[in-house]
Amino acid sequence: MWAENLEETVTKSVVSKIKNSDRRQWLRYGTMSLGILALAPPVGFFVQQFGTTSLCGTFCMRHLVSSSFFTTLAAPTPAMTLFLLWLGITLLFGRWACSHLCPIGGLTEFGSKLVPGRFRIDFARRLDAPLFRFGFLAAYVALPIMGAAAISCSFCNFSSISEGFGSIFVERTRAGLLTGTRLLSLLFFGGFLGVMALDGRGHCHLVCPVGAIDSIVNWAGSRLPFAFRERVRATRCTGCGNCAPSCPAAAITVDQETHKSSIDLVRCYQCRRCEGKCARGAIGITRPVPALKTLRAPQTGEGEPSC
Repeated sequence: MWAENLEETVTKSVVSKIKNSDRRQWLRYGTMSLGILALAPPVGFFVQQFGTTSLCGTFCMRHLVSSSFFTTLAAPTPAMTLFLLWLGITLLFGRWACSHLCPIGGLTEFGSKLVPGRFRIDFARRLDAPLFRFGFLAAYVALPIMGAAAISCSFCNFSSISEGFGSIFVERTRAGLLTGTRLLSLLFFGGFLGVMALDGRGHCHLVCPVGAIDSIVNWAGSRLPFAFRERVRATRCTGCGNCAPSCPAAAITVDQETHKSSIDLVRCYQCRRCEGKCARGAIGITRPVPALKTLRAPQTGEGEPSC
C-alpha cells in the first residue's frame, strides 16, 4: 500500500511541476535535445551528411581560426557552413544557437541537473567571465597560427565534451580519450566547468571559443534596428531585481539611480529564464526601442510588442 501511495505522490508531483513549469524552458529543452541528436555522437544525423559522426574532424570549428583561415573561408566546408549559419542566426535574432541548439552546452546542462544544487559553482558571478572568455579566444586563435594547433584541439570544450559523450558508445573514441591531455580536458571542461557549474555551462561563460565569437556578434548585431534581442522594456520595469538572480550568465544588473534593469548582451546567451521571473512582463525578445512603433500609455506598458 505504501508503495502505491508513494508512486501516486511522485506522479502528482511530476505532473504538477510540468503544469506549472515555464513553457519557454520546456521548448528550449526540446530543441537542446534535437541539437544533441543532430550534432553529437553517436547519432549526429546532421554531421553524418558530411561523412562523420563527430563534431570534430572535417566539421571542426578550429579550422576557422587556424593558419588556413582564408583557404577555409573560400571553400564551402561543413565547418564554415555551420559557423556562418550559426553567426547569421545570432546577428539577426540573438543567441538561439548557443542557448537552444548547441550540443556541448546541452550535454553539460542536462548533466548538471543530476548534481545537487549545493555542490554547483556559480562561475559567472565568481569570475570575470568576459575577461576569461576573450583571453581564451585570443590564445585559441594565436596557437594554431603559431603551429601549435594540437594544443588548441586538446583544450577545446567542443572536442573534449563531444568525444567524451561519444566514448560511451564508440570504443575507438574511448581508447583515444583515455590518453594524456584528452582525459584531463574532459574532466576540466565537462566536469569542473560543466556539470559542476551552476547551470552546467561554466565552459560556455569562460572558455568556449565559438561562444566568445558568438557573443561579439550578438553585441554588434544588437545595434541593428531590425535585430531581435532579449531586452528590458524600461516602461514596464520597476527595478525590483527579481530577474537578476535567475540569470545564470550574471548578465542582468539593476541601476541604483534609475531603478531599471539592463541586460549585458556580451554575457547573455538568451536562455530566457529571466522572462518567467518578471511579473510585469518587462523582459522579452524585441527590436531596439527606437525601431519600435510609438508606444501608447507608456506608464502602463500598453502598445509594446509581445515576445
